[in-house]
Amino acid sequence: MTVVDTQSTPPAAGLTPASLVNTELDQLERMVQYITRRGEAHDPSLLDQAYCEKRLRALVQTYDLAATQRQRVISLLDRLEREAVFRLRRRTSPCSG
Repeated sequence: MTVVDTQSTPPAAGLTPASLVNTELDQLERMVQYITRRGEAHDPSLLDQAYCEKRLRALVQTYDLAATQRQRVISLLDRLEREAVFRLRRRTSPCSG
């Protein structure tokens, strides 16, 4: 018979436990959805995008993320990058009116 340690492993060197990050990730997901769905009629500045990217990168540095949480962060950063490329192409396109 083996004894199973039921205690969770401590977070990596000074990182906050991943269980506390889900609320922040949920909020950032909503912000990214707003940024990527709004039209050109809204302020086209990249301030919101830069802010979200900064917050997402801070999460990675602050929390001991689980694999699924890390994947959510990567997915959100990818979505923001694709939106930035799309907007840049739309602005520089000779067909844009």
